[in-house]
Amino acid sequence: MNKSAWEDAIIKAVTQCGGTATLKELYQLVPQIKKVSPHLDTNHIIRAYLRRMTRVSGKLKRVGLAVYGLPDVKLERTLFEDIQKGKTKKEIFRDIRDSDLHSYAEGMLIELGNIYDYLTYTADPSGTFNGKQLRELSTVEKFPQFTSPILLNVARTIDVIWFGKRAAVAMPKHTFDVEITTDFSRALHRVYQLRDFRVAFYVVGPRNKNEQFQKKLTTDPYIEIKDRIFFRSIEDVFSLYETAVRHFEFKDKIIIET
Repeated sequence: MNKSAWEDAIIKAVTQCGGTATLKELYQLVPQIKKVSPHLDTNHIIRAYLRRMTRVSGKLKRVGLAVYGLPDVKLERTLFEDIQKGKTKKEIFRDIRDSDLHSYAEGMLIELGNIYDYLTYTADPSGTFNGKQLRELSTVEKFPQFTSPILLNVARTIDVIWFGKRAAVAMPKHTFDVEITTDFSRALHRVYQLRDFRVAFYVVGPRNKNEQFQKKLTTDPYIEIKDRIFFRSIEDVFSLYETAVRHFEFKDKIIIET
């Protein structure tokens, strides 16, 4: 296996994507550039080279949990970089505009779903996070046809969905609606339509809206599903994302992949 040819193909793919590329983009582009057999497990090979190129040679750098960039790429301020630099939660959130909070929460949830090995979907493909559009971070190419057209139309409006990979038809496992300023009515309505599926439902919002959310759950018809829908603050999601960033940094220092 020609090491330099694989690394050259990866760098060309990252360059084609504008200096940063998601794993999804690399999985699609590198085999085309390298012109390899369709029967080869290229995803495994690409991941192995990415580890070497970020940890050993420095030919690439991580700019997200599963996003890679050229060493000299210039990005606008990113959450991933802020965490790497050791900024505190208070410092980071002080600098995020309220209008950007929705995309930040969605982006964190998509990247977390990706590293937890779910298929990820977003209803907000044009949003941006860590310098990439959410459509580039999410991994669902065609929305899974897991139910009737009417309910599928409802599901497509949910901000972020994690689908399981193992079923013949991918099924939703976790859904997330991000509510920054609204009163949760639309999110709860969507969840209620999908109540017959075995799914964990989450509403994500500012921590100070939890009490408002809990009161809403005591009204009909939502009281019927109150034990299956959970409030998670944006701060909770950030803490999980921050932990994932730290985990990968520490893992790269300790574990040698072969």
